[in-house]
Amino acid sequence: MGKVAIAVTPLAVERSRVDGYELLSVEGELDIATAPRMLSALNEAIAEMATPLVVDLTHVVFMDSTGLALLMNARRRVVRLGHGFAIICPTGPLARVFEIADMVGSLRVCPDRETARAAATQPVSA
Repeated sequence: MGKVAIAVTPLAVERSRVDGYELLSVEGELDIATAPRMLSALNEAIAEMATPLVVDLTHVVFMDSTGLALLMNARRRVVRLGHGFAIICPTGPLARVFEIADMVGSLRVCPDRETARAAATQPVSA
């Protein structure tokens, strides 16, 4: 029997400034294979941070514990800098990952952009 090749869905991250906050729009799979790309985008956004950060996971089709850990660490770093942080993640399988990990409140996981913007601009707490 030969080896079966498993296709990795590439991760695309687009960065923009919108309505007074930094937006990272993520698309694809956020897992151990694509974590370096996400980490690079987060590092760049945090290094140049002047406004709250919102990460849009609307078009992420899969996320493992590596992706969750990256987002937890990013939130911690952003809060240390005194900025807000929120995640856009509509109801569905991906949102369930945050629910199971009991991270909806601490990561400010929101179902849409407007709610995430409001959450990210609220006072921060470690």
